[in-house]
Amino acid sequence: MDGRRLYLVMVGIGRACLLVAVLTAVSLSPARADVTIGIAGPMGGSFADVGRDIKAGVEIAVAAANARGGINGEKIRTVSVDDKCEAETGAAVANQLIGKGVKAVIGHACTAAALPAARVYAGGGVLFLSTAATNPRLTDEKVGAGVFRMAIRSDREARAIADYLGKRFKGKRVAFVHDGSVYGQGLAEQAAKLFADDGGAVAMTEAFTPGEKSQNNLIGKIQDAAVSAVVAGALQADAAVIAGEMRTRGLNAALIGNEALALAEFKALAGDAAEGTVFFLPFVDKTRPEAVNLILSLEERQLMPTDTVFTAHAATEAAIAALAKGGDLAGAAAFLRKSGAATVLGKVTFDGKGDWREASYAPQVWRGDAFAPLP
Repeated sequence: MDGRRLYLVMVGIGRACLLVAVLTAVSLSPARADVTIGIAGPMGGSFADVGRDIKAGVEIAVAAANARGGINGEKIRTVSVDDKCEAETGAAVANQLIGKGVKAVIGHACTAAALPAARVYAGGGVLFLSTAATNPRLTDEKVGAGVFRMAIRSDREARAIADYLGKRFKGKRVAFVHDGSVYGQGLAEQAAKLFADDGGAVAMTEAFTPGEKSQNNLIGKIQDAAVSAVVAGALQADAAVIAGEMRTRGLNAALIGNEALALAEFKALAGDAAEGTVFFLPFVDKTRPEAVNLILSLEERQLMPTDTVFTAHAATEAAIAALAKGGDLAGAAAFLRKSGAATVLGKVTFDGKGDWREASYAPQVWRGDAFAPLP
């Protein structure tokens, strides 16, 4: 073989070896894969607005994180499911999300869906931050170290209501009514107990049948009790019926309720009877500098900057930071409890149970077609 042919052969062998080396290196290197975050909530029905706002908050936070490089260089993608605010559906969609390989889930606004879903995520090693489930059981039962609540426990809501009553209705009679649900009954009865313990006058505590077109019997009892205020543990449709029939009978008692009364459906159903209705929401400071970009993104989507959007966005930021810093579920959970995360709502940390430390309630009131913080 002459020198030129030998040279060409050697070059060919060298290139082949280089190609094999490159392919071997690629095959042995860990492949980068997207980090998937699940979005769960009521995407239809009476609570569709809540599901829409959760989805928007998560997606905007994910887009911002991806613009910064994702999680340790890996892009983040989202997948959403409709839990219908139902227990059976909540568990089913939680299993679906685990099957899709999610590392974290944001959402499950309704306690009915959040409780069974939390057990599924705990068993699957998935980080879970609920944005609105308020029943104490979600964190009290300690189903898993990775279960967190980016909302406020309902027992703290009862305390806020009792404090408000003590300031505004001291020495006056107050009625407490509820729909018999775990949430509604628990809230009304706890608020009544705290109000009574503080020296307040509890005129009555009464259950009603939810879903009725009229609450005539209940309104009659309220009228006979001669109260100055009515605290209702009820969803928006039932609260609207109560508000409307109270006004029809000429009752001037103030109506005080929970966060369901913030939904547009309550105002639409109650109409003018919604005027002056007081309810409690988590305090969300939308004036922080971090809020500017979120508000601009919401304007592009033609969405309102609701509290739900802000808490979902903050929960997503916390989950992303935890996954980036903590690695596995245990590390992510420890990060949220010890270090906390910088979010649109400021630094967010969680206590040993998984409850949001910085959370607090603020009274809101319906005035015209919108509600605003109560001065």
